[in-house]
Amino acid sequence: MSSDAVPDDIDRIANTFKCKTIFISGATGFLGKLLIEKLLRITEVKKLYLLIREKKGKTSDQRLKDLFNHVVFSKLDPKSLKKCQIISGDVSQENLGISEHDRQIIANEAELIFHSAATTRFDDTLKYAVTVNTRGTKYMLDLAKQCKKLQLFVHVSTAYAFPHVAELEEKPYPPPADPNEVLNGLSWIKDDALEKFSKKILGDCPNTYTFSKALAEDLVNKEQGKIPAIILRPAVVIPTLTEPIPGFFNNLHSPMGIFIGAGKGVIRSMYMDSKSYANLIPADATVNGMLICVWDYLTRRKQNVFNLCVPLEDVKLNWEEIIEMGKEVIYNRIPFNGIMWYPGGVMTKNKLWHYFNFILFQIFPALLIDAFLVCLGYPPVLIKVNQKLHKGQEMFEFYTTKAWNFKTDFVLSVRRRMNSKEKSNYKVDAEGIDIPKYLEKCMLYSRREIFKETDDMLPAAKRNMKILFVVDRIIKITFFVAVFYYLYKLIFLKIF
Repeated sequence: MSSDAVPDDIDRIANTFKCKTIFISGATGFLGKLLIEKLLRITEVKKLYLLIREKKGKTSDQRLKDLFNHVVFSKLDPKSLKKCQIISGDVSQENLGISEHDRQIIANEAELIFHSAATTRFDDTLKYAVTVNTRGTKYMLDLAKQCKKLQLFVHVSTAYAFPHVAELEEKPYPPPADPNEVLNGLSWIKDDALEKFSKKILGDCPNTYTFSKALAEDLVNKEQGKIPAIILRPAVVIPTLTEPIPGFFNNLHSPMGIFIGAGKGVIRSMYMDSKSYANLIPADATVNGMLICVWDYLTRRKQNVFNLCVPLEDVKLNWEEIIEMGKEVIYNRIPFNGIMWYPGGVMTKNKLWHYFNFILFQIFPALLIDAFLVCLGYPPVLIKVNQKLHKGQEMFEFYTTKAWNFKTDFVLSVRRRMNSKEKSNYKVDAEGIDIPKYLEKCMLYSRREIFKETDDMLPAAKRNMKILFVVDRIIKITFFVAVFYYLYKLIFLKIF
């Protein structure tokens, strides 16, 4: 049915989830939070079962209370939160660590399953990545096959699961290894032996994340026909555009980590191909895409794999353009308080030049400042901050030094089926987006929620930025004068 034949006041996507019982893994993660919030705010779901593990001494019930205290859920009617119920478990454990009683609840009641739990770190050991991302998916599929009312299993993968494919189509791809053989190996190969041969096992995969996610996709594909299932492949997920609050993000292991590190004057060198096009998708658009793909499958059952990526024709920006926009926002609109140095530095795809600048302008100043802090009786800070930011940068290098093209034909066809109300409620296009304004909202969120810098501190931050600009220019001019002077003494005076 075309969108023209549907009245604009009907939300068919919300109706798809009406009175549904849904089981969600990864409930406390970035996308998990937003998925829960969106379902509770805009649909009339019957029940949400949330797989949550105990962590840092907190029970799953305590973690649920902490979850709902997050600013993301501030717009919800508190009554809607009663629709959520904890299923205590952990995707890294045998059979998800779920009790037999809870397994029966899911088996008897779950109609939709969203599997978004994953470890997204590129530096995880092979065993841990495969345990969480691959074996965890297998256990979720095993549980799904027991569900008597199951209408759809939704697996959240990544557009980078097959990085050797330059143009990723919306279709299954062969895995880099047999997932069942890899999983069998986990049970008997010793950890040190497994890590010793990890490079050989990974093959063309650049890290354990992409390898384990590719294996997980194959497990889902093999269950097609036995259970209804779709695979969703988001590109690099970035802070929310508008919903439920603009600029929300979960941690610094993301593109925002680069902007914040640079904005605080800590990051002085970025290893990236500045001319490469970035494929980034806001987190709220990702969740909207997840919901419309479920609607599309349940109403048409024509497609099983969807690439949740922004088509290049929608937003065609390279990394250099994005970084320059970010600089303008930080310099003139939303600077941070307590910055270490005037934001700047180099952006290069030459790794040696990157490391030269990283050591000279990041590590060396951090050592000096930390030594000064120790002399004053304070604990060192900057080296640890630099280590954390550098690890985040290294993880993100994978996305910024290469280029891919992601086909989005089926996602675009779903978009065309939506009426005006649905397009408004589930925005998945870039129409009307003001990129600098979006970056401004991201910076505001990080100031308010990450660094607890209140808006009344903003004028002082702007004054400090102007002062640091002058100081930075004086230092640079002094440096170049000194270099020129010593070169003059070494070369010119010797000649004459």
